[in-house]
Amino acid sequence: MKQFAILTDTTAEISSSLQVRFGIDTVVPGHIHTPEGKDCLSDNDWILYKDSQDFYKQLSSDKKLEFATSPASPEELKQAVRPYFEEGRDAMFLALSSALSGTYDFALMAKKELEAEFPKRKFIVIDTQRYSLAIALLCFKAAEKRDQGASIEETAKYIESIKNTLHEAGPMDDLFFLARKGRVAKGAAFMGTLVGVKPIGDFDREGKTKVFAKAIGLKKAIDASVEYVKRTIVNPKDQIIFIAHTDRLKPATLLKERIEKEIAPKETILVECGPSIGINVGPGLYAAFYFGKEISEGCVEEEAIMKEILGK
Repeated sequence: MKQFAILTDTTAEISSSLQVRFGIDTVVPGHIHTPEGKDCLSDNDWILYKDSQDFYKQLSSDKKLEFATSPASPEELKQAVRPYFEEGRDAMFLALSSALSGTYDFALMAKKELEAEFPKRKFIVIDTQRYSLAIALLCFKAAEKRDQGASIEETAKYIESIKNTLHEAGPMDDLFFLARKGRVAKGAAFMGTLVGVKPIGDFDREGKTKVFAKAIGLKKAIDASVEYVKRTIVNPKDQIIFIAHTDRLKPATLLKERIEKEIAPKETILVECGPSIGINVGPGLYAAFYFGKEISEGCVEEEAIMKEILGK
């Protein structure tokens, strides 16, 4: 039996096969609210929506923004952790960035109640300041550290020390969806789509994605993304790199092939993001998630690198 349990939620995009492979104890489902008024549990195995293309087609036509998500409640998180406490194991929960969701705060509420009920047990909650498969990479590092014999405190300290070395690189090419979410101006979305503008960014230190460059066209966007990975990655031959996409299989595959050829990581894994991330990002994302140099304050260094790559 593992000395402590590692949990996260479905925003980490950990499928059941990846969960088994990397020794993640529980992936707690969040909630999907559909245009039909249903409240469904999310998953990363495409059980709720068996056809991902059909889901993204529905999402793109959701003019009233009736698709929505919400995190697991404090009570649901308590129910996920309680079995481990009952068998004498501590637990660690790696939460979606607090800058993007209330998941972290809900987990802290669950922690307070659980530790009052089980005073001999520990429930460590980490604000990953990341989303999607960046959280998955942190979960895998936590499991690796645990399996090497590290205590829960040592593992938590290690995760805190590396979370700001996690990067993403890749464009977002459906600006209309983001405009409907109020994240970019509708006029900019219209003009950007006409001229093929593809915004590219990276994580900042506060847990949000900062856009600091715009490439024109698919080829230039992929060229810039691959070059950005080259300049910011550390020890690629020892890494698993995730390539995530939301209804963009072809460009995501191109990005994966270029990274395999030019950067040669230990492994690349292509993942189509499930409904939890898809509803909040929309179709049009294809990005690599990897460990690299520590992200600078305000992404000053990262922005300079991308501007140099694009010649701006």
